[in-house]
Amino acid sequence: AASAYPRDPTAKMGSEKDPLIPKDVALTDSGRPVVKRSVHWALLSFLILGEIAGQGVFALPLHLGRLGWFAGTLTCFGTLAVNNISLRIMYATHTRFPEAKSQGEAAGILFGPVGQGFIRAVVHLYLFTIQSAYLNSLGRTIMNEFYGTRVCLPLATGIAALIVFPFAQLRSYGDITGISIASFGAVVAVVALIVGKSRAVEPDPLASTSFWPPLGLTDSLTSVGGFFFASGGGQCAFFEYLSEMSRPEDYPKTLWLTTPALFALYYGTAAAMYARFGDKVPGFLLDILPFDASRLVGNTLFFFHIIVSFVILNSALLRAYARYSVTDSSTAARRDWAGLSAAVVLGAYVLTNTVSLFEDLTAAIGSLFVATTVLLIPPAYLYAAHWFGRRADPERGAVSSESPPVKRSPSLKKLGGFIGKFSPMKKGRKETPGGDAGGGGSSGGSTPGESTPRRTGFEVHWSVLWSLRVMLAVAVVAVPVLSWGSLVRLVQDMATLAPPFSCGPCVTKECIENERAESAMAYLGLLERRVRGAALRGP
Repeated sequence: AASAYPRDPTAKMGSEKDPLIPKDVALTDSGRPVVKRSVHWALLSFLILGEIAGQGVFALPLHLGRLGWFAGTLTCFGTLAVNNISLRIMYATHTRFPEAKSQGEAAGILFGPVGQGFIRAVVHLYLFTIQSAYLNSLGRTIMNEFYGTRVCLPLATGIAALIVFPFAQLRSYGDITGISIASFGAVVAVVALIVGKSRAVEPDPLASTSFWPPLGLTDSLTSVGGFFFASGGGQCAFFEYLSEMSRPEDYPKTLWLTTPALFALYYGTAAAMYARFGDKVPGFLLDILPFDASRLVGNTLFFFHIIVSFVILNSALLRAYARYSVTDSSTAARRDWAGLSAAVVLGAYVLTNTVSLFEDLTAAIGSLFVATTVLLIPPAYLYAAHWFGRRADPERGAVSSESPPVKRSPSLKKLGGFIGKFSPMKKGRKETPGGDAGGGGSSGGSTPGESTPRRTGFEVHWSVLWSLRVMLAVAVVAVPVLSWGSLVRLVQDMATLAPPFSCGPCVTKECIENERAESAMAYLGLLERRVRGAALRGP
């Protein structure tokens, strides 16, 4: 595949550590890639929707039921609002460090090698566990397709792994906006199909709804993690997205489109399904579809969406480890990528069959990794940027691999008391030529290939600074608490409902009909006991 970037035989070539930036990209004099900016903000909105909207929505009715109408509604709105604010904070960081093209680069600038290693580990673990959840979804989809014969989850996910492996060999993104639009359209079509067909499905007569959380603390925390899993996204490839925008300053417009669209999709689906099926709504919404052609169509559309999502995130993960460029067509390059893909698919297969319940797996990922990438990392970036030490040169140029390390105050041991003890640094405010006084600003303007105006000064308003401190404090409490709740529920279900490498839920037509018959008999028994009780009490 041809590179989307200009080639210059005399120019330095970029590294292969950044998703969306091929290795054979030409670099500017400052060491930055000369990026071809061609993505409009509206197209980027659908790319973000394709990344965020997906499998998480199919477990939200269950999580809404575990939280009740009041807490569930607040959680749905709150997690989407937090993700919106988190992305705006990431954008504020970008305006101060437009040279950062990945999470790793931003972390390296602000926190040094240790912080860079930590954030890279979090992002890569998040991407890997998401791949496991994708494989779980693909396996469940195959089980739903063969509703006449029971297919156990280990076999179904094994078949899914064999199907997804050839697609995982796609290394270069190219123009993925069209595929992302189609992928998001597939999700909307599946949801519409489920809502429409659910009207013909009789709800469980014993089902009920609740205004307040009907279950215990661990179930509530697990469901909050499930909402985080569904609502969080856009941070892992944030800097790469902006590097390809035709006008990066238009990025905030994407948030005015994506957040309302996600709220309408998420809460509309969860509320409609919970109102009809109550606390008996399945944890995997595709199980509701009747046993006819609609079940095959719905699962096929969902299968397509998950394949696209798997390819996008698999490429983002493996580019950090591949020894060859994604545009290298040699046998050695393909063999290297195939080995890495095999390791990821095999690891995802083991993890998804160890934690086989879809709702538990997604809730744990949401509590641990999504909450970290949404609540902790973005405010940590901007908070550190506020105290960022200037280089010796007051007109700070581009940060490149040849640049000297960032000068930090000796008292800056770790970030802001939330990662360790922090003593405020002197801002060192000076007048920069042609610009405002700032703690490290530059008036040098944009470099070739950059269209984002540089801000002169890294400081944020005091109200924003205190808001960042509050977000960091909340994150330090929320991430471990949510993770504890999700992991407790996960361990309990592994010990009782779904041991590792068990057959998984039975979703055949016979099993579903038997469950409905048993529920109807239990309901008739309940009515009979009520009638007898009323007769004994007399008039």
